[in-house]
Amino acid sequence: MYTVNSFKRYLLLVVFLITSCIALSLASQQPNIILIVADDLGYNDVSFHGSNQIPTPNIDFLGYTGIILNNYYVSPICTPTRSALMTGRHPIHTGMQSGVIVGTQPYGLPLNETILPQYLNQLGYSSHIVGKWHLGMFKWEYTPLYRGFKSHIGYYQGCEDYYTHTYEANLQQWGLDFRQDKDLLWNYTGKYSTDIFKDEALRIINEHNKSQPLFLYLPFQSVHSGNGDSTHLQAPKRYIDKFQYIENGQRRIYAAMLSALDDAVGEIYDALKNSGLLDNSIIVFSTDNGGPANGFDFNAANNYPLRGVKATLWEGGMRGVGLVHSPLLQKQGYVSEQMFHVCDWLPTFYKAAGGDPSNLKNLDGFNSWEMLNTNGNPIRSKMLHNIDPLDKSAAIRVGDYKLLVGNVMSGWDGWYPPYQLYDDQKFLHYTSYTDKTFQSSGMLMLRDKLQKQYSEFWPKQVTSRLEELYTFYQKSDIYSKFRPNLGKNETSLLFSPQKSGNTFSGTPVTLNCGPKPSNASDNCKPNVTPCLYHIPSDPCEYNNLAFSKPDIVTELLNELKAYSDTMVPPGNKPYDDAGNPTRHGGAWIPWQQ
Repeated sequence: MYTVNSFKRYLLLVVFLITSCIALSLASQQPNIILIVADDLGYNDVSFHGSNQIPTPNIDFLGYTGIILNNYYVSPICTPTRSALMTGRHPIHTGMQSGVIVGTQPYGLPLNETILPQYLNQLGYSSHIVGKWHLGMFKWEYTPLYRGFKSHIGYYQGCEDYYTHTYEANLQQWGLDFRQDKDLLWNYTGKYSTDIFKDEALRIINEHNKSQPLFLYLPFQSVHSGNGDSTHLQAPKRYIDKFQYIENGQRRIYAAMLSALDDAVGEIYDALKNSGLLDNSIIVFSTDNGGPANGFDFNAANNYPLRGVKATLWEGGMRGVGLVHSPLLQKQGYVSEQMFHVCDWLPTFYKAAGGDPSNLKNLDGFNSWEMLNTNGNPIRSKMLHNIDPLDKSAAIRVGDYKLLVGNVMSGWDGWYPPYQLYDDQKFLHYTSYTDKTFQSSGMLMLRDKLQKQYSEFWPKQVTSRLEELYTFYQKSDIYSKFRPNLGKNETSLLFSPQKSGNTFSGTPVTLNCGPKPSNASDNCKPNVTPCLYHIPSDPCEYNNLAFSKPDIVTELLNELKAYSDTMVPPGNKPYDDAGNPTRHGGAWIPWQQ
């Protein structure tokens, strides 16, 4: 016989069970978000952009069967991009707009900024970071565990050795920068960082409690250069040996670094598939800035045919490799030509996770989930690339036009092809690839021959991997409802590997720049007067239109002025030797209370 109290307990139990069921149901509906960021990956370093020098089958598959973002922009260097990614706010509004945090500079992403994992945690997510942080570490409060992440394995600074995991700010400041959560890891010497991060990501995926949605932020170290006074490009020998057809040693090691990253992406995809998480996951792959091409920053990345390199406001510094892959997409297998800025990820993820982006205040990013999901109308009509009051440079895009003003690193404003031949790192630094009169006929013939033969050297595992991925895509139930639903004027990007020969068919997304005019290198002097380019028809920034379209120049200058009126000062601080690793047992640690 029920008493009043027992009946009350029974009602509470029923309410608890119903609430729990609702919570579990909501959690199961919220997508897992896997955000993979490559460091310093160039526009021309992935096969889906038409590069045939380095195969990237796993990254290609995600793009071809998802959405390739063909009008996607990041900041020209890493700390600003990572700040925008985490806050949904432009770096000019967080003080992160000028350069990167280096060594003992005591500043970071302001603590009054709510960041992506904190927003997602409010919606019930479990958030983890694996890899590079680079948003401040002089106090513990600026580090990942204090900003919404449940776990972290990786490093705080901007770069380091791939095997010793030491970071050099300068020859007087050098020490270990590698940790699990807050604990330093001294015993990982000799282990390649890409493998470490991949294994940790696999562990998190395989051990994840499916009753809770997962946010996994994977900012890899690859393909950034190592320390400036040590070995710059590093990869396991088993990967370097795959690229003997690349005569240039620096580009060969770079190819190996990228191939290791691509394999890691593939293993992460397989882990999501095998764990049952893939059918309710969104995978985003992005670079943090353009590639440091032609020896910039001791690297061998490539942005060709785009102009410029990392840290510049030319397209090669900011037009990013980006894609979205998910069986949840109503449309997939298409190229998105809508403008998309790195600030847009936060509100877009928040919407996909079930949140209401209108509740997010002071954002510069736009919720683009519906646009991506349906290949819908553009959300953006303009984007600020940057205003740097320290470097005295700025760039903005409004509609089809881009304006550059001030010091945009004219010394790195060329069009640099990928290294191929032994001496390319000496030769290509001084001239443009398209200025063929500077090259001997023998060199041109060898270069053309190598370019034609690249795909013949691709190992068989590349095409077998493509076939495996494509077969899974074709047969899997999780994709069966979401085959490309394309309109009359849309073209599917879906590809299938050829079973005969080491080639595959696809639809690479390439840029048509047209002929390069003879005055392309000197018709723009942004330190003297603003330069204007029509990006859709001139993505390589050959033709400065500023003198023929003064009204548009004036309009864009006014837009820049409006943005500058909202800008906060850069947060950069002088170096503080109290953070020197020599004062802390040879390690980089938060040194201020």
